[in-house]
Amino acid sequence: MLLLSKFSKRIIQQYPTRTYWCLTVRPGTRFLSTNQPSTLRLSPSPVSNSFLKVIVGTSLFTGGILIGQYYSQDKQLSSKDHELLDASTTPIDVVKLPIYANDEEFAVALSKFSEIVGEENVTYETSIIEAHADSFFSTHHPPKPDVQRPHAVIYPANTEQVSRILKVAHEYRVPVVANSGLTSLEGQNMHTRGPNSVSLAFGNLNNILEFHPDDLDVVVQPGVGWQDLDEFLKNREDGKHLMFGPDPGMGASIGGMASTSASGTNAYAYGTMKENVVSLTVVLADGTVVKTRQRPRKSSAGYDTTRLFIGSEGTLGIITEITVKLHVKPKKEFVNIWLFPTIKDAAATALDIISKSGLKLNAIEIIDHTMASFVNQASGDDAKKFLETPTLIFKVGGNDENAIHEQVKIIEKIAKNHNLIRYEESHNDDDNQILWAARRNGLWSTFDFGSKILEDKNDVQIWTTDIAIPISNLATVISETNDDLNNLGFKNRFSVMGHIGDGNCHFLILYNSKDYAKVQTLVDKMVARALKYEGTCTGEHGVGVGKRKYLETELGTTTVDLMRHLKLSLDPRLILNPDKVFKTDPNEKLEKLLDAGHLHEGGKGCC
Repeated sequence: MLLLSKFSKRIIQQYPTRTYWCLTVRPGTRFLSTNQPSTLRLSPSPVSNSFLKVIVGTSLFTGGILIGQYYSQDKQLSSKDHELLDASTTPIDVVKLPIYANDEEFAVALSKFSEIVGEENVTYETSIIEAHADSFFSTHHPPKPDVQRPHAVIYPANTEQVSRILKVAHEYRVPVVANSGLTSLEGQNMHTRGPNSVSLAFGNLNNILEFHPDDLDVVVQPGVGWQDLDEFLKNREDGKHLMFGPDPGMGASIGGMASTSASGTNAYAYGTMKENVVSLTVVLADGTVVKTRQRPRKSSAGYDTTRLFIGSEGTLGIITEITVKLHVKPKKEFVNIWLFPTIKDAAATALDIISKSGLKLNAIEIIDHTMASFVNQASGDDAKKFLETPTLIFKVGGNDENAIHEQVKIIEKIAKNHNLIRYEESHNDDDNQILWAARRNGLWSTFDFGSKILEDKNDVQIWTTDIAIPISNLATVISETNDDLNNLGFKNRFSVMGHIGDGNCHFLILYNSKDYAKVQTLVDKMVARALKYEGTCTGEHGVGVGKRKYLETELGTTTVDLMRHLKLSLDPRLILNPDKVFKTDPNEKLEKLLDAGHLHEGGKGCC
C-alpha cells in the first residue's frame, strides 16, 4: 500500500485542482459487478486480507482518478487531459504548464548528483559554467544570461551513472542539458530553464570501447571527437586504411553530431550521421537504459528507434554509446579547385557533374568570392593566395593517379561549358592541405575579417545559418539571397560556403549589434525562399531555439504536434533539453525574446 500512497501523492501533486473521492473498505469485503454502469456493490468474502488490500486499493485508486477527472473543478483542464490521452498528436494548447524544481528540491537533487559521480566530478567554476551556456560563435544567445545558465556542470563516467542521475532529475524535475563538443550554432546548449538546471558534460565519457575493423564499425562514447577517432585509426595497423565519414566543424564530438544529425564536407560520398550510425545506447528521461539495435548493417527488427534519437538534440534521451560505420579510404585522393566568374556558373557545373556525369567524387564544396577574400586576408604573407572569385573545391579519389586524372578530364570538359576561368590540381598530401584550407577555415576567416570591415570593430557579431535545397534550385537561391544582402548594405560583409553536393548552403553574415533586426529579416526571407523551393530551414546545424519558428511552416502543424506527442511520451516532465526544437510550454515566449536581439557582448575575446 505504500507504493500506492506514493503514486497517489504524485498524481495529486500533478493535478492539484482535482476533487478526489476516497472509499475505505474493511478486510473481508469484495466487489461484485452489476449490469448497471457506474454501480458498485460490496459483499463479504473469505479472500485473504493482504490480497484484498492490493486489489481494492488499486481498483479504488484508479476509480478515484477517473471520478476526480470527471468531477474536476477545472472543466477546461479536464477536457485538455482527455484530448491529450485520447489523441495521436499533441497540439501546444493542450499541454499542461511544466513544473520544475524549486530551490529546496534542486538542492536535494544536486546533493544526490554529487553522491553519484563524486564531488570532484561536479564543477561550479564560472568560466566552465559560462562555456556550457553560450559561445561567441553561436548564432543565438541566452536572452537572460544571468539566469539561463547551468547551476553546475556534472561529469558522469559511464551509462550507469547517467541513468542514476536522470532518475534523480526525473524525480525532482531538474532540467538537464547534455553537452559534448560545445560547437552547436543554433542555441542547443542554452539553459532556458536555469538557474536550477544542470549540464551533463561528457569529458569523462570519451573512450573508444570496441573496434571491429573487419566489420567496418567502432563503438565509442559520446565525448569522442570525430578528429580523435580519425587519429585513433591512423595510428593502428589494422585501422590506418579506414576513416569515419562525417566531418563537421572542428572540435565536434560524435555524441553531439548524432544528436544534431550533423554531416560535413564528406556527406556527398559518405552520408550524414543518419547513414553512419549503426546503433545507440540511450538513457531515457526516467533513467531507463535502451539499446536501439545490434551491430549488423541492416535490420528489419521493429521500429527504427536509432533514427528516432538521431537529430532529436537531446530532447528524447541522452546518448551514452554510439556504434558508427567506418569506410575504406581511397588509395589516392587529390584536391582540385575550379574558378568561375559567377556563383551561377559554379553551381551549374556542380549540378551537371552530380546529375549527368556519372562521376562519384568524394566531396563537392562551393565558396563565393567574398569567402576567398576572407581566407586570403586571414592567411599569412607567405601563405597561398586564392583568386577571389566563386570557386568549386573537389576531392577526387581513385586506385591510382591515372584514375584521378581521367575524372579530372571529364570535370574540365563540363566546367568549360560553364565559363571556367582555370583550375588548380594537387599532387600530394601537402597540396591537399593547402587547397582544402580555403574551405576548412571559412568560419574563422570570416569572423576575423569582421574587426576589419565593420563600423564598430569592437562589436563583431556573426550570424551563421544553413539551408538546404534540391540542387537544381541552389544557384537561384544563392543568387537571390546574395542580392538581398547586397541591397540592404551587407556587401562584402557576408560569405557563402556549402556542401553543394547535397544542396546544403551556409551564409555567414557579419554585423554590429544595432543591425540585429535587419539580419533577422534577411534570414527569415532566406529561409522562406528555401522553403518555397522545397528546401529546409536547416541542412545540418539543427533546430535548437533559433529555427523553431520555421518548423511548422516547413513540416506542417500536425507533424510538429506528432513530434511533441513523442516528446511527452518519452519525457513527460519535460526535463531533457527543455524548449528545443519546438514549444512544449504554451506560455513560453522565447521567440519574442530572441527576436528582440540578445547578443553576446565582447565578441571573440569574451570566451
